[in-house]
Amino acid sequence: MRHIDMIGTPLDHVRSPDLLNRSFRDRGEAITMTRRELAPGDLAGWVAEVRQDREAIGAVVTTPLKQAVLAHLDEQTPLVTLLGACNCIRFGDDGWVGANFDGFGFVAAHAAVDATGLDGKRVLLVGCGGAGSAIAASLVQEAEIALTLCDIDHDRAAAFARRLAAFAPAARIETTPIPAGAFDLVINASTAGMHPGDPSPIPAETVAAATTVADIVTVEDTALKRTAAELGKRLVVGDAMVAGQISLFRRFLLGAARTERDALKAKDA
Repeated sequence: MRHIDMIGTPLDHVRSPDLLNRSFRDRGEAITMTRRELAPGDLAGWVAEVRQDREAIGAVVTTPLKQAVLAHLDEQTPLVTLLGACNCIRFGDDGWVGANFDGFGFVAAHAAVDATGLDGKRVLLVGCGGAGSAIAASLVQEAEIALTLCDIDHDRAAAFARRLAAFAPAARIETTPIPAGAFDLVINASTAGMHPGDPSPIPAETVAAATTVADIVTVEDTALKRTAAELGKRLVVGDAMVAGQISLFRRFLLGAARTERDALKAKDA
């Protein structure tokens, strides 16, 4: 049977295999995804094994391997090059092709709660680490937005803003040391909220001015989520961002899309 590996560690909490397997079953496709617990030291052995496996069609990659797999790719999307991280590999006649759907999973999740789309929106994104960078890059690829980046390490935000501007020259990008102002969409892509008692990374007055709030922290109850609910805001959560990637993975792995944005726009058969 054709199969896809989910690689990384730990994988006991990862939802993608269950969601992707359900997607394959629902469509009557004889494909399965299997969890493979791999640390960085295990990667070379897995690569050698899979290159000999004619039934292997790809892999979904999570921590701590998103950077390490780059050395084994034959081709990668421009988004992977910008982010320096890959979370999906397609095995095919053109070799191993890497993509990164973390950010476009957010775009899909946002579309599910806000039918007005992203074009013309003023967006505040707090946290310029791996997830935040992926979201920011996907947003400027997908829509004409005014993007403001904020990070506790302002130098990191400024450095990423410069790289992002080179990646998307037409995009409107600025940075701020304080997450305040009037925005249509505010996003927490930082780790604030992971621990009980963490304050909201975005002030209540900034949340009040927005129409949609996103908190990608997978903890169910955070200060930001409570504030958004109290103020009646549309809410995008981290689990929805994960679920938003499933159709994108499927389309890319089965060859229906060559890039992340193609996968977002493609239609399932």
